Amino acid sequence: MENIFQTLKAGDLARRHSLTYADIGSRGGFQADLYPLAFAVNAVGFEPDPVAFKSLENLPAGPWKSTRHLPYGISDTGGMRKLHVPKDPAGASLLEHDPALGRRFNMQHLFEIARTERIETRTMQTAVTDAGLDRVDYLKLDVEGAELAILQASPEIVDDLLAVKTEVSFLPPRIGQPLAADIDTFMCDHGFELMTIIDPAHWRRERGPVDPYIGTAAPPYSKGQLVHADFLYMRTAASVGGGVPKLIRLALLQMALGYFDHALSILEGPDTSGHIATEMNCSPMDIVVPASRAYGKRRFLRAFHDQTRGLVPFLRHFRNLFG
Repeated sequence: MENIFQTLKAGDLARRHSLTYADIGSRGGFQADLYPLAFAVNAVGFEPDPVAFKSLENLPAGPWKSTRHLPYGISDTGGMRKLHVPKDPAGASLLEHDPALGRRFNMQHLFEIARTERIETRTMQTAVTDAGLDRVDYLKLDVEGAELAILQASPEIVDDLLAVKTEVSFLPPRIGQPLAADIDTFMCDHGFELMTIIDPAHWRRERGPVDPYIGTAAPPYSKGQLVHADFLYMRTAASVGGGVPKLIRLALLQMALGYFDHALSILEGPDTSGHIATEMNCSPMDIVVPASRAYGKRRFLRAFHDQTRGLVPFLRHFRNLFG
């Protein structure tokens, strides 16, 4: 998907209306969500864990217009905080882990603390200001339980956001952690709609395959329980303030994320369509249709690849039918 809109009219529109992507909890580097328009995206990551931050310094720049990583975390209060880093550092959190949940699902590596770090944190409002950003269009939020507190602490930033991808939990892996329903209520109250649920993780007691596979554990088959996922939110067009440029940035984000119906509805509005006709001498259809076709082709080929690869685990587990 890297920069597939670059030579299209959607790319021309994006160069006139560049986007800002803030990644809070950027361990491992920037995600590929906005790759179709990466050439027009300024990406800024925040990673407080010194071990994880050091690895970010060695990553290639990628397809982005610009990139920066900043060595501090985001919290609801700012200041120095304790980061709890378990054996698997992907579970690092400002909140204390609940080891009972780890034992329940045999996931102790995500709950047993290997080290703690005293880290510098800032509120999202302060971090955005200190980073010299005039706005954040797309926010990816993955801080293992502190997501809602961070959003609540920076209402000015939330009111200006256009799209948010945030991790949510359906069971509390950490003490006092808000759950998915709490985050959904907050986001809907602030003008966002839930677009999709990404990578839902289902856990079972035995560390083995989950539905539909059969393993060798006892019991050999069980459905897993939904524990966590990512929620993708988009601001509704009715809740957008800031005029045509902001509506166009929302439509660009929708196209980058694959929601071409929504993008076309926005660009066909009288103000945005008139702006596009004057600025680019074309129609919304001229922008959306070629981008939709390019995106759809890549998605189809990716799905074909995934379906083919998906045969491998089915064949590998087929022998367990006769165990």
